[in-house]
Amino acid sequence: MLKKCRACGSTEVEIILDLGMMPLAGGFLNDKSEFSNEVKYDLKTYICNHCSLIQILDPVDPKILFTDYSFSSSTVLPLVKHFEDFAEWIVSKYKPRSVLEFGCNDGILLDPLKKLGIEVFGVDASPNIVQVAQKKGLDVTHAFFDFQFAKKHLMSNQKVDVISGSNAFAHNDKPETILEAAKSLLNNDGTLILEFMYAGDLFEQVQWDTLYHEHLTFYSLANISKLLEKHGFYVFDAIRLTMHGGSLRISAKTHNKIAKSNSYLKIQDYEKNILLNEPDTWKSFGIFVNRKINIVKEVLYNLSKNNSIWAYGAAGKATMWVNACELSFLEAVVDASPLRANKFMPGTHTPIVFPEKFKLKKPEYTFITAWNYAENIKKNEDWYKGLWATPLPNLMFF
Repeated sequence: MLKKCRACGSTEVEIILDLGMMPLAGGFLNDKSEFSNEVKYDLKTYICNHCSLIQILDPVDPKILFTDYSFSSSTVLPLVKHFEDFAEWIVSKYKPRSVLEFGCNDGILLDPLKKLGIEVFGVDASPNIVQVAQKKGLDVTHAFFDFQFAKKHLMSNQKVDVISGSNAFAHNDKPETILEAAKSLLNNDGTLILEFMYAGDLFEQVQWDTLYHEHLTFYSLANISKLLEKHGFYVFDAIRLTMHGGSLRISAKTHNKIAKSNSYLKIQDYEKNILLNEPDTWKSFGIFVNRKINIVKEVLYNLSKNNSIWAYGAAGKATMWVNACELSFLEAVVDASPLRANKFMPGTHTPIVFPEKFKLKKPEYTFITAWNYAENIKKNEDWYKGLWATPLPNLMFF
């Protein structure tokens, strides 16, 4: 069966990075009895030679990915601050009476919006995370955000002024299902706001460690605009964000009466200047990534012969690094989240421990797999006298 681009439908797609069989980024194991039954999935990243969309075209069943989701946003302090600021931005810019968020996780955006007096609704595909949000008193439903959900919502509630999705839209193999639902639920002059990890930052910072099974798509401003227009939405504003190592926030409406913002035009020019939407740019990227992986693999392996090495941060990036670089010699991975600590890393089966254990053992080297939070980690563990290492944009020790 021919592979087709998720955005434009072209069959002119080509592999730029092949990581082979990899475990799920969030596929943490509860105990050693699960090791032998662990499942791995093919992980190839493609470029569309027609619209330059970066995408994974062998999706894992979403029910496998999200039934027992291990990422609770509110456990990450920089994300809490981001969503508090985001809530204020939405209220200040669009003055909505009601907001619906899909992929709302534990209510990290809905909670500050509610405190600002906004009527909020949420939907998320992970039942365990939905329970966390509901315990906060938030109106959150366990479901996939599609037209079936929209029909049920329309029967019991009015249309909404804003629909938002942060790091959820790009997880979907069929983005048209989300756009169909959003179009039916938005008021006539309502606004769709999407945040997603940005192809510009993926390229600039060589963030290959975000190319895992959950993250099916990395949009540029050019190809997200074309995709949305194809489904009746017109992007008029775009802002670059530091979240998750570099993201894009876009705003769109179902009419084309608003002029493109200066920020939109600036990002549009940036993409043209660095040839972000040229297939050859991404083919070179794939070659460069393989070199990066081999450098980290070789350096840390040689250090492990005479030193103890731990890792810090057990999120999706960690799964990518420890498996692609075959870091089976790591003694432990530190993580403060109760959804991950006391479990085992996917693939390498490295034990995940709370920060207290890190303080007891004091390893000689600590590889910060959550490198985008390196400054926060270093600040929180200011007692540590060993050497920290971060892999991107270049392998560094400090």
